Amino acid sequence: MSDAPVPGRRSRVRPARRGPDLTVLLAVLLPVLAVGLLLVAGTDPIERADRPPTSTGLTSATLGCPAGLPGAGDVQVLSGGETGGEVTVGDQPVELEAGRAARVEAPDATVVRGTGDLAPGLVAGRSGTAPLAAADCPLPSAQQWFTGVGAGARHSSVVELVNPTAGPAVADVVVLGSTGVVDAPTLRGVLVPGGQTRRLDLAAAIPQEGELALQVTTTRGRLTVSVADSDDRLGSATPTTDWLGGQAEPLATSTLLGLPGGAGRRTLVLANPGADELRAELRFVTADSVFAPQGLQEVRIAPGSTARVALSAELAAATADGTYGVQVSATGPVTASLRSVVRRDISHAVPAVPVRRRTVAVLPEGRKRLQLADASAVGVVVVVARDAAGREVASETLDVTPGAGGTLDLPEEAVQVEVEPRRASVLGAVLVTGQGAAVVRLHELTTAGLVPQVAPGLP
Repeated sequence: MSDAPVPGRRSRVRPARRGPDLTVLLAVLLPVLAVGLLLVAGTDPIERADRPPTSTGLTSATLGCPAGLPGAGDVQVLSGGETGGEVTVGDQPVELEAGRAARVEAPDATVVRGTGDLAPGLVAGRSGTAPLAAADCPLPSAQQWFTGVGAGARHSSVVELVNPTAGPAVADVVVLGSTGVVDAPTLRGVLVPGGQTRRLDLAAAIPQEGELALQVTTTRGRLTVSVADSDDRLGSATPTTDWLGGQAEPLATSTLLGLPGGAGRRTLVLANPGADELRAELRFVTADSVFAPQGLQEVRIAPGSTARVALSAELAAATADGTYGVQVSATGPVTASLRSVVRRDISHAVPAVPVRRRTVAVLPEGRKRLQLADASAVGVVVVVARDAAGREVASETLDVTPGAGGTLDLPEEAVQVEVEPRRASVLGAVLVTGQGAAVVRLHELTTAGLVPQVAPGLP
């Protein structure tokens, strides 16, 4: 038989078979594949946002005490909590009783350590009475400012770096002067071996006259920083020396408490670490008000420099009328200190810090006046003073109102004071007078530590 088509009949021809179109196939499969990948990997990008450290209970505390001055070779240690136990001062074990300060002879720079229940609220200080001088034993800090230091023949300062750990630590010291940043290469990258102390004599490192400010930054390890400040303009063989307190950061508004009464040299020093010129107004602080005295001009502080303001005449009269502090209000963050040389003795007022809850402080012997300022609200402040045996020698309650404070004389035998604000925060300091003057600032107790956030991929 023949397969040829029969004439006169239609034939049906089937088209040849072809494979699927590649373009159509890709158009279908690619979206499906993309959706599958998103379902597996997630649709949101991974964000590595910075997270703040979390707070945890303090299980150990380390304080660094500067070397003693003449007549100030003892360290006082106190537990701010309600328990006693053993702490170490240098290599010495010291038994603390609840509510009672212990006095330990330690003339050199030393480290105070407490663990367990004694770590939260551990307080230590160094003081002397001939002449009066006082200093906190601070915790290690990443950065501190010290304003109003000197590097000349008549006014000089020594920076002391205490390394409380076994590993090495490194500090950078930036110096600001009246004309800008001071070239000080020997103060950069200062190495402090583990367990040792470095003393930086500014008069030897950067000899010059004028008022200076220091920014001390710990770039490696842990360090505590103290400054001993001396004035030698009295024509005597021995200069007058006291410790100058530090400031954690520049502030737009600062209140400096602790002004001894009487005639003398009063020098306010302001430092502007920023890049723009700042202006500052000065007010005087009393128990009832904060007021602008007549005749005081606005202070201008150039970028990256210091400014000096002489207040001898103004404060000689004002302290007799009840002024016990100076408030600095600037157009930007500044650091500040007020140096008083009265009755042949030097003392320093530095910015007070807010106290919101119960705190304690150790005090040298002498006449004492608690000075409070700048209450945040209407409230009360409960004050309890104790002697060397831990006995209560005074208990008072002060009423405070917004923006104001008050004063309270403490018994001479008091060597520690407890201050508890209720319903308000306050600024506070204790002025001690006798053979000279010394100022003890109030600050909140350290009862908790910070734990950094750690996660895969974080630097």
